[in-house]
Amino acid sequence: MSRSRFSIKMLIGSILAGFIYGLIGEYVYQNIERTVSPVVITTVYFAAMYLFVGFAVYMLGKLGHYYADSSVNRRQWAAAFVLMLLLAALFQVIYGRIGTKTSEQVSSYLFVIDNSGSMGKTDPNGMRYEAIQTLLEHKDPDFCYGIYHFSDSAQMVRNMGPVSEGGVGREPVNQGGTAVIHALDTILHDLDESTLQLDNHCRMILLSDGYATDLDETSRYDCIRKLEQFADRGISISTVGMTGDVDTQLLMLIADKTGGAYVSVRNVEQLEQGMRQAAQTQEGSRNLLGYRSEKDTGILFSAVRIIFIICLGILVAVEKTVLCERFLNTNSVLVSSVIGSALAGICLEAGMNTFGLHPSVMRIALCILIAFTLLHEDVVMAADDM
Repeated sequence: MSRSRFSIKMLIGSILAGFIYGLIGEYVYQNIERTVSPVVITTVYFAAMYLFVGFAVYMLGKLGHYYADSSVNRRQWAAAFVLMLLLAALFQVIYGRIGTKTSEQVSSYLFVIDNSGSMGKTDPNGMRYEAIQTLLEHKDPDFCYGIYHFSDSAQMVRNMGPVSEGGVGREPVNQGGTAVIHALDTILHDLDESTLQLDNHCRMILLSDGYATDLDETSRYDCIRKLEQFADRGISISTVGMTGDVDTQLLMLIADKTGGAYVSVRNVEQLEQGMRQAAQTQEGSRNLLGYRSEKDTGILFSAVRIIFIICLGILVAVEKTVLCERFLNTNSVLVSSVIGSALAGICLEAGMNTFGLHPSVMRIALCILIAFTLLHEDVVMAADDM
């Protein structure tokens, strides 16, 4: 006689494979996110997942089922792989372009400049202020800009006014921490109190060289809610990160959620070009695996992302089914993989854009859920066990 059970080896092994790929994929993703096209990133990410998870499932199945001698249908496997490449690229193109509007011309700048103690070493000569002057020198005399300084606290040092009035505020003093969130709070408060007035096409440019001293993982959700308020007012925030010690993830979050751009600057010699890049009118591209700007809210973008992730996950499910055909019962493999793919799409969308969870964590969770596999197998029982 025989009895039916789920393969514990396949369950644990597939989850572990998804976790390992998530770590590898995240390392690669973070290193190429800002330098490689989103279409290439998305295609490579899911193609590599297809190969890695497929190999893991194949080896787990082979180790647990020595009696299975039939070969894998290579044509079906290859067809699913080619389809993965095509759909991953196509879905990213569609997601990046759907609902895209022509960028509005920026009508004013609000500079939010880090004057924490570390800036005394990063930019001791105040070249960040010279970069502001260079950026403004070709603007019309009526073009408006304003400046805030922040360290442990934030304060306005130049109210919004035309270029013709000149000035970049009083001489900065580099001391204290890097209270980025407090700076955003102060600007929102000044907007509510009408102390600061910005038009609908103002671009904020936030420059910092260190990690935020007033943000941790528990307050990330509150940070996103603050960024939503800027996006609702039509204010995009571009961020400039100086040195390799900057809080890259936070500055990317600020830029992505408000429709701005993140620029990395390694030294003060690159600062002028970095400020110019941050001030350009084009918005950051929408990425299937990344944060979505609050300007792209609505059920359309949420539903499209979830559906696309489910479709790509189903291709991995098909691959696992093809590989497990030699182990007889594949219904459980297909059903569990499809359910995992659906949960992966919902998890990625809701985790990043509703609950403000860290994107790295959500991408790793996506890999685990897509890799998750239940293999239902029949086990022959000996007479003594009956």
